[in-house]
Amino acid sequence: MDALHNATLLLALFLTGMTIGWTALFSFVVAPVSFKDMDYGSADRHVRRVIKSGHFSLAILCLAMGVFALLSGALAGALIAALTATFYLMCRWTLAPREDHTIPGMRRNMKQQRVVASMLTAVGIPLMATAGVLAILGI
Repeated sequence: MDALHNATLLLALFLTGMTIGWTALFSFVVAPVSFKDMDYGSADRHVRRVIKSGHFSLAILCLAMGVFALLSGALAGALIAALTATFYLMCRWTLAPREDHTIPGMRRNMKQQRVVASMLTAVGIPLMATAGVLAILGI
């Protein structure tokens, strides 16, 4: 039974590291390089595409980490991982197409949606680090 406990804990920590690394890549590499090397419109579209395509996979990684943390006996770590998965899905849903109509004479600020999605992405790093520490402690 100890071998199963240790294996699930190691898998949970491995998935935690993958999630933190992927989030750091999105937040601190892809977006700054896009806005540095491309014109504003192309960079904005590129970052939106990266968020839309990558954050669902990040949410699945977080949920898998939560399952392995739960199997290793870390309930709080599993709950934090599930919360982080929700944050990643919120990032994706923030950029979803909207069906409501703008008020005549007003413009929709699309930049705000991308900024909110990027902010929620960066929130995932300390949350997943906390989930990993709680999994190590078995809490």
